[in-house]
Amino acid sequence: MRGIAGPVLGALVLASAACGGSDPVPVLPSGRAIETSRTLSSTTHLFGDVVDARLDVVVDRRLLDPTRIHVSTGFEPYERVGEARLSRRDLGDYTRLRYDHALRCVAVKCIPVRKETFLGEQEEGRAERRTFRFPPAQVRYDDPAAESPELLRSVTWPPLTAVSRLNEAQADAEFPFRLSPTALPSLSYRVAPPLLAGLLLLVGIVLVVLPAWAALRWWRARRPPPKLETPLELTPLERARALVVWSCERGDGADRRKALANLAAELGGGELAAIAETLAWSPPDPEREAALALARGTEADGDSR
Repeated sequence: MRGIAGPVLGALVLASAACGGSDPVPVLPSGRAIETSRTLSSTTHLFGDVVDARLDVVVDRRLLDPTRIHVSTGFEPYERVGEARLSRRDLGDYTRLRYDHALRCVAVKCIPVRKETFLGEQEEGRAERRTFRFPPAQVRYDDPAAESPELLRSVTWPPLTAVSRLNEAQADAEFPFRLSPTALPSLSYRVAPPLLAGLLLLVGIVLVVLPAWAALRWWRARRPPPKLETPLELTPLERARALVVWSCERGDGADRRKALANLAAELGGGELAAIAETLAWSPPDPEREAALALARGTEADGDSR
């Protein structure tokens, strides 16, 4: 019954925590002040492996003070790896005390006993096993009104079996294992990790950029050179006419006078040359519309020539 009570107890404790209501769900039978459960991380292990032993004690705080609970355990011939860990969790009117022990045995006494079987000489390669039964864990309560702590519960551990290809006969001459608790030295680096990461990033960028740059140069070398457009060569008359148009669009009166005088000189004579010269030396500034009309007229005249 105790083996079943442990899992059922854990499920009821979790249900009480999940509900979170004002009325906690009872996790102990009526009138009972304590309940226990125990587990081993593995009931069969290879020689030298670490096994975790866990003992849970659930106490009704209305009947018992959890701080006065004391648990004594023994795991010979196994030894504890580090200190035992105790954790506490309160759930409503109940408190769960959890004791965790990490156990390991690398002594000769933990090597399986060799048994003679029909295998004869082939026994050397056969795995042996040895089963250990730990003494029960004692859960006591330090009642200030009592002369000595009261034993509340004696918790029996399940058997633990160690498996190994070694046996006592093979270890008689010299035990083949040595255990050293010496801590490993701190890490050291030839190059600081941040500096190494920066250098690797720089190398990666170079490996990407350099081939791209070489490919771009190769592609540009294969492209035919662009054809340069030959600028149009204007005749002196065309340049004079273009100068008149520019002076009308962007220049002032003085610019139009100079452009018209230049146009009259390029025309060399005739009616249009006389009109251009008159406009260039007229008392007011040459009118823009008249200058543009003259430029268009000289264009037609130039084409006829």
